Amino acid sequence: MTDIEETITCAIGGDEAAQRVLYEAHYAAAFRLAYLLLRDACDAEEVVQDGFVYVFRNLQRYDSERGSFWAWLRVVLVSRCRNKRRRRQLHLVSLEVLEAAGACPADPEPASDPAGALEMQGARRAVWEALRRVSPGARDALVLRYYEGLPYAEIAEVLGCSADAARARVAHGKAQLRRLLATPEEGTVRERGAVRAA
Repeated sequence: MTDIEETITCAIGGDEAAQRVLYEAHYAAAFRLAYLLLRDACDAEEVVQDGFVYVFRNLQRYDSERGSFWAWLRVVLVSRCRNKRRRRQLHLVSLEVLEAAGACPADPEPASDPAGALEMQGARRAVWEALRRVSPGARDALVLRYYEGLPYAEIAEVLGCSADAARARVAHGKAQLRRLLATPEEGTVRERGAVRAA
């Protein structure tokens, strides 16, 4: 039995220390995902707390053969984010709020010069602003594909659709981003590079 399986077994038995270990191990990733989907720190925090409460109440349903604990938690979070979006119109928060909270990952290859850093920050902001205008289904697929790095089969599982539908949602989202990021002078911005910069 692995450490995570032992921790889950203890958490199922009501061990609060084991539940705290699971919570602390997955909180940052859970918050990041919820924030990317909802674009509101308070709503993301609420969804994460609600998601963990649900998971701890239903931990006996977790099946390690079907996927990792994080994969299960991710499905719960995406579902709750969708419900939250349906219930009300969300206020928008800039990417700087996420960065200030320390919930935004560092660039894997930060720019080595100030001009490059400013250009990357500008590209990030442009993608973030465009992403909030993409249709919700396509936005969810884009976040799962490019921010979470999931393959289409896992996106399909999280979104409750076929792998082909997941691929189509990503393609549709990229087409929307392409249109939104197009500039009169340059034509079309390469969304792939821009998403990576984000």
